[in-house]
This record gives sequence, structure tokens and C-alpha cells, in this order.
Amino acid sequence: MMLSGTIENLFEKLKTNTMKTDAIFYQLFQTLPDLFFELAGIEYSESYQFQAVELKQTAFRLDGIFVPKEIDLPLIFVEVQFQKDACFYGRFFSEILLYLYQQQPKQTQWQAVAIFPSRTVDNGSLTHYTLLLPSLQRIYLDELPPQDNASLLNLLAIVIASDSKAIEIAKNLLQQPVYQNQKQALLLSTLETILVYKLPHLSREEIWKMINLSHIDITRTLFYQDAIQEGRQEGRQEGEKVLLLRVLTKRFGQLKTLVSRKIEQLSLHELEQLADDFLSFSNSEDLERWLADK
Repeated sequence: MMLSGTIENLFEKLKTNTMKTDAIFYQLFQTLPDLFFELAGIEYSESYQFQAVELKQTAFRLDGIFVPKEIDLPLIFVEVQFQKDACFYGRFFSEILLYLYQQQPKQTQWQAVAIFPSRTVDNGSLTHYTLLLPSLQRIYLDELPPQDNASLLNLLAIVIASDSKAIEIAKNLLQQPVYQNQKQALLLSTLETILVYKLPHLSREEIWKMINLSHIDITRTLFYQDAIQEGRQEGRQEGEKVLLLRVLTKRFGQLKTLVSRKIEQLSLHELEQLADDFLSFSNSEDLERWLADK
């Protein structure tokens, strides 16, 4: 299946909703780390743990790092970029080098992976970073080769597909035998996360009805049980908080300590409201006024 056809239209939609796109990939790689390694063509090791890292005293926040327990495996820095940004590589490499300076990790090797929906978004200048290019891998989702129907990489096809195509891909994935057993709960949870972000105008019940899960008893899956547990909401709230702070920092620069603290105290509902409202903010003062009402 080629990931193509609706990229340009999707860019216009996503450039007003970057935070939610980041959240999809954050949860994808945190929940299914082997999906990233398959995408990047890197040998997977269970030693890796995906982390979101904030760099102190700067306006930088990394999308995520795969940190291995073994010191002979490389650190893998991951950045998902769905908007054009001429300064992207300067920021990305600065984040990496600042992380190495601040954290002083035991690992001596590192690799950078930048994920774009297509080459048209990759407009960052590499003029000053040619010496770092051997450590950089760029992935364009619309250029991925055709995948087997059961491949987890089809989850990424859902991310960049049109709404109707996304539903079609989701239906096809759920029909694959490999997802009828131990992977079923994990797949359902991940699919829900992606589709809820892509189709915010639909309820979870409406989404699952469109996918037609008549052949699956979801009440017996971990997905269904987790959905009624408070812990799942808390995990989502933490992910929303981390990604929202990152996007606000990218837009307004380093946030005041008091502002960051207020954001960290917001409820999940308030975080989601801020994720929608901040697009209308002209400056950090608008953000502070918004928080003052909470």
C-alpha cells in the first residue's frame, strides 16, 4: 500500500493542530516501540525505552529519545516534523548536542531520525550541519514501500490518510489473523488513539461502529478494561501535558516557571481546551491571560 494521495491537504489541516499530531506519534512509539524500529530499519532491542525529555534552561524540548540500558547500543533521537521549518535541523541538532552536554549519557554513539509526511515538508537548511549528516536518517511516510496487510507500519498509513481511507485501513488491519490473539488489545488501543485524534467530531462509539467490530468481543480485551480505568486517563493526561508544553515553547520561546507550573496543574479537559485555544494566541501574554482564568 503506497502512502500517498492526500498529503498536501493533510498538511493544511495538521499545521493548525501540530500538538495532536505529535501526541499520536508519542503514544505510538511509547506503546509500540518495535513499530519505530521497523520504520527506521534499525535492529530492535527490548533494552530501549522511549522517553520525552525537556532540556533545562532552554526553549528546547525533544520529541523523544529511545534510551537503551546497554551502553554499547546507540541513543536514538526522534523528531516528527509535519510543518515546514527552515530552522528545523539547527533546532534538532542543538537539542541533541545540548542533551549530550547536560545528561552526559554512558552511551557514546547516537543516531538522529527525522520523520516527515513527505519531502515537501523537509525544507530545513543543512548548510552548517554537514559533519552531522552521517548520524541523520530522514524518513518520508508517503515514500514507504508497499506493506504486507498485517504490518504495523500500516498504522502510520492511517495517520496520513484521508478520513475515509483511514477507516478502510483500520478495518483491514483488524481482519488480519495476527491481531485476533495476543496483539488484539494493543492494536485496538492504538487504533483508538489514532482515530480519536484524526476524527475529533466522532465519539469512540461512532468510530468503532464505522470500523465494524462485530467479529470481536471487545469487552474481553485489555483495551476495553483499560478504557474504564482511571490510570489510562492519567497516562494520557501526562502525555498531553508534555507535548503541549513542547509546542507552546516552540511557539513562544522559553515559558516562565509559573506558566509551566500552571499548565502542569491543568486537568485533561483543560489541557485539551488549551490545545485548541492556543492557536488563536498572538503572544505569551495571551497564554498567561488564558491561564489566569483557570
